[in-house]
Amino acid sequence: MHKLYSEIAVVIMIGGKSSRLGGGIKSLIKINNKKIFDIILERIQPQIDKIIVNSNIEDTEISKYKFPIIKDVKQGYLGPLAGIHAGMQWLNKNKPKVDWLLTLPGDTPFIPLNLVSCFEEKINQDSKIILAKSNDKIHPIIGAWHTSLLTSLNEHLESGTRKILEWAENHPLEFLEFNEKSYDPFFNINTQIDINKAEDIEKKIYLKKIPKKIEKSKV
Repeated sequence: MHKLYSEIAVVIMIGGKSSRLGGGIKSLIKINNKKIFDIILERIQPQIDKIIVNSNIEDTEISKYKFPIIKDVKQGYLGPLAGIHAGMQWLNKNKPKVDWLLTLPGDTPFIPLNLVSCFEEKINQDSKIILAKSNDKIHPIIGAWHTSLLTSLNEHLESGTRKILEWAENHPLEFLEFNEKSYDPFFNINTQIDINKAEDIEKKIYLKKIPKKIEKSKV
């Protein structure tokens, strides 16, 4: 196993309820009879075995997956930065040898099958934050964060600022470009129109073989 595998953990941030899609957890919405969360797991589990979930909603469906579920430490809904903060704090307490946190939103089903290895190759001794890009668009929620930034992030949240890039740009920041001609690998779902589009994408890309699902998380 590659050395960096023992240093990276993934947190899937399923966030809150979606008012534009009936108020439920978006990760549990089905695309062609398959939950978004299941599609994400099919694509990420063969890549890494340390997976945690960030959710502020208690839901029996999510708990069935047996992953560690962590809530935001900061009170009030402070957005994705609070999820990154919670993930870093959990790792520092429970997995101190893991010094990189890779964050994924729970409404982005078609993540690359080589996502983790691409981030691994990008990491170097000067790296602190690496954010994904596709078609020249930055995806601030899809990134790798060095856990040594926990104190800085805590101070940033205490100041009342919630913008990811505003904080990230104060640290060594790199970008990792992903190119997929037929669809955006970081396409996310917010509306019924997005669901319809996702169903079309899913039908096309799942004609390709998906790696077999590995065992449950070993976090």
